[in-house]
Amino acid sequence: MKGTVEHKVLSGFALALAILVGIGGLAYQSTLGFMETSRLAARSQETITALTEIFSLLNEAETRQRIYIISGDARYVTSRHAVVDRIRTLTVSMRQATADDPGQQKLLAELVPRIDKRLQLLDYVLKTRQDHGFEAARAKLLARDGEREMDAVHAVIGQMEARERARLKGWVDMSQRNADRMRAIFFLALIFVSTSFGVLFLLIRREMAERKHAEDALAEQSARLAAIVETAVDAIIVIGERGSVDAFNPAAERLFGYARSEVLGKNVSLLMPSPYREAHDGYLAHYLATGEKRIIGLGREVVAQRKDGTTFPIELSVSEMRVGGRLMFTGLVHDISVRKQAEERQTRLIHQLESANEELKSFAYVVSHDLKAPLRAIGSLADWISADQAEKLDADGKEHLRLLIQRVRRMDGLIDGILQYSRVGRVQEAVVAVDVNEIIGEALAMLAPPPHIRVEVAPDLPTVHAERTRILQLFQNLLSNAIKYLDKPEGLIRVGCVGHAQEWEFSISDNGPGIETRHFKRIFQLFQTLVPKDRVESTGVGLALVKKIVEMYGGRVWVESQPGAGSSFFFTLPRSGTS
Repeated sequence: MKGTVEHKVLSGFALALAILVGIGGLAYQSTLGFMETSRLAARSQETITALTEIFSLLNEAETRQRIYIISGDARYVTSRHAVVDRIRTLTVSMRQATADDPGQQKLLAELVPRIDKRLQLLDYVLKTRQDHGFEAARAKLLARDGEREMDAVHAVIGQMEARERARLKGWVDMSQRNADRMRAIFFLALIFVSTSFGVLFLLIRREMAERKHAEDALAEQSARLAAIVETAVDAIIVIGERGSVDAFNPAAERLFGYARSEVLGKNVSLLMPSPYREAHDGYLAHYLATGEKRIIGLGREVVAQRKDGTTFPIELSVSEMRVGGRLMFTGLVHDISVRKQAEERQTRLIHQLESANEELKSFAYVVSHDLKAPLRAIGSLADWISADQAEKLDADGKEHLRLLIQRVRRMDGLIDGILQYSRVGRVQEAVVAVDVNEIIGEALAMLAPPPHIRVEVAPDLPTVHAERTRILQLFQNLLSNAIKYLDKPEGLIRVGCVGHAQEWEFSISDNGPGIETRHFKRIFQLFQTLVPKDRVESTGVGLALVKKIVEMYGGRVWVESQPGAGSSFFFTLPRSGTS
């Protein structure tokens, strides 16, 4: 809610004061900066003065030296010690003044030895004058050693002076900027103070207009909210902190069977069966005392009771709010009877599915033991008759016996195929990293293609994460079909793979007889073959098994073919968790 006009005025003044304090802080910082740059500028000026004085003192010492050499008057020598001490004092002062400038410190380190050397040369010439006379000292002067050393000192002092003047200019410029900034800050403060009061006056006027508009909008919104509550599909119930019902919308009337007048002012526990009814007031008191939430703001499934005494499951969401200083609770009630019934049906169906799965396991056991045992006995007996009694059979008998053995083997293969098909998705192995290169090599070793069939396998096939037995069955069945149905004197089978963003697309192509388009879906159905089983031995389970394995991993399988031009079988496996 918006504050009163008085609060806004006070807030405006507080904001203006805070900004003025901030501006004052900036001005204080600028003043400190101005004082600091002024101090640094004065220090640079002192350094320049010291350099000038050092050079002047050296010139003075040299002049006194030459007067002494010419006149021999010792008065010009005695004041030399004061000059040297002054130079030492100035160099120490400069070392302290330029401590923050590594460049000046380096030049000063070069200047001091040169000054010392120049003074030593002066001392040497003076001693020569004292010990050997005018001509000897004059000869030393004419050697110009002192002049060269003085030039070197002058060069170093010139570099230091130029560098210090540059620093001085920087300090002066910075000082000027600080002064300009101070003037700008005070100018901005003046503008801000004058405009703040004008803006505050306009805001107060606008506040009065907005408040009236907001009050009108709130009234409209309240009416609209009341209409939403009245027309809501779910039941909405509002109670006070003592549990009495304050609002009961039409959906609640329809759901509980009470008229609004029958429940308003009564305790909401009226709508609850035992033992929830007796515990409700205690829960509400516990929440008001401790703030511990069990339903409020969380939502949960509970049981409600209609006027006629019947109970039904509901999903209850409760939120709290304050209206005019009163604590209120709004409950949104949704009847979940239909969902609960669906969940019960789902539970029954799952139980039935589990029972069917158990029956399938039992069937697989019967097939693998009770059916295959007599089948093996028939096969063994037929093999014995074929081996030991062949001379007693005529041509028709031998043909019948051959067909019997062929049918027994076909039935055995059919049973194996059914068992394999039933195990996919039901019998699960550990998911491991499966190298497709190794799988294809293993499948080809088991199938042993005849010499006239050449198999080309693309290099660097990926590794997939799956059940190793299923991936082996997948490639073994596709390769077996390609080998089995090849009708060319020179057979060619190609195995390839293409990587996509989310999946690997594998392909097995051959130059066999091909498949007509109308058979593309049929060949993936169980027990379906396109060639008579007496011509090519097949159970019709292989491609159905391939389709089931691929779809178990969320992939797709399809065929592209033209009669006489060979076939290409494609399937995909997810790329996630593969490499």
